[in-house]
Amino acid sequence: MKGWRAVGAVLAVVSLAACTAPVAGMPDAEVVRPSLTPAVDQLPKVGQCTDTGLEVLDCAAAHEAEVTEVGRLDGLGEAYPNDRDLRRAVLPACRAALTAYLGSADHDATRLQAHALWPSRDGWAKGDRWRLCTVVELKPDGSRARREGSAKDLLKAAGFGTVQLCATASPGEAKDAGITTCDQPHKAEAVPGVLALGDHREPAPSLEQVNAKAAEHCARAVTNYVGAAREDVFASWRAFGSQAWSEGYTSAVCYAEAVRPFTGRLWGLGKNPLPG
Repeated sequence: MKGWRAVGAVLAVVSLAACTAPVAGMPDAEVVRPSLTPAVDQLPKVGQCTDTGLEVLDCAAAHEAEVTEVGRLDGLGEAYPNDRDLRRAVLPACRAALTAYLGSADHDATRLQAHALWPSRDGWAKGDRWRLCTVVELKPDGSRARREGSAKDLLKAAGFGTVQLCATASPGEAKDAGITTCDQPHKAEAVPGVLALGDHREPAPSLEQVNAKAAEHCARAVTNYVGAAREDVFASWRAFGSQAWSEGYTSAVCYAEAVRPFTGRLWGLGKNPLPG
């Protein structure tokens, strides 16, 4: 198998009030701060589906988000916190809720992302301290896809391939990996076996430490995914940047990368020819 490709640090979380700012090469998480927010007893419940607002929709119909957890924000004081402190308080919990809801931590290798909402400044002043965690599926351009059906336990079943991340450029070398859907021409496929690098409350590892951990782990993950060691398919990986570490982005995603772009899948390819 060819030599490993070094990871490129990717800042995964950028937020604006009530909207998102995508980061090149990687679908981003979203934090939403509505201008008018409800009380906790008016929030949708776990398993219910919504659109951009908080109106409950039938999950069997097209929708944009599904609630994974409703929790409480404690320990942030009486004054309204800044966005950075709120993200650090909310996103690690929402990412953990996403893992539990989908049935696997491999969501980082998919287009399924944890999105979070919390009270507005006015709601905070009234004593609201809720946090709402949802799961959304992002299109390659970073906009929300409209899904039909529940995402509950999707990654426990055979759902990984339906939401898998693929890339048109080298995930280990390109600043923008060119995220695409896997039915389009691509050069690399994110594989099951997302690597946990540590706890968000601990110092973030260096790039060298990430690479050392990812090299062996991703080699195994890619060989298992492809079904054989090959000269024309190798392991590369991509991690979130140190600025996102404190917000719970503490993983590296392994990719099966081919020596040239192709159409088709590397999953279970074995020793068969590389797809055209």
